[in-house]
Amino acid sequence: MSIAQDIRTKVSHRGLTPWQLVQKIGRLEREADNRTCLMVEMATRIDELTAERNQLEDQLDTAAIDLSTALDDLRIARQETARTQDALTATQAQLANATAVSDLPQLIATQPIPIVQRFDSGPVIRLGASPLATTDPGRVPPTWARGDDEDTQPLPAA
Repeated sequence: MSIAQDIRTKVSHRGLTPWQLVQKIGRLEREADNRTCLMVEMATRIDELTAERNQLEDQLDTAAIDLSTALDDLRIARQETARTQDALTATQAQLANATAVSDLPQLIATQPIPIVQRFDSGPVIRLGASPLATTDPGRVPPTWARGDDEDTQPLPAA
């Protein structure tokens, strides 16, 4: 021991009996043990909190990746919805145009219909309304074969 330590020891222990010194040393050793235990407990708690922090960081990273994936899926779904909405709007417009009913222009309704005169006797008539029309081509109407007027001639027998 150095002289300074020896003097310090004698001054700090002045007036104490050896038994009091033993008690004081025991008390100081117990306090040192308690503080050592407290330091070990704090180190253990720090290790636990560090492990928990690392686990939470991993969970946060996983959640960030999941959020990024969900946002990408949402963006894609919104784009598909917009395309579907555009296609639906186009289809509705096409259907509205297809089913739209409009009035005919007045110029067409007010124009006179020209009547073409091809024959001297009158306008062209529908074949089915003609007095000479027949529904049975094998049957010859009697008016064709003979008639009161002199223009008709009898048909020769086949």
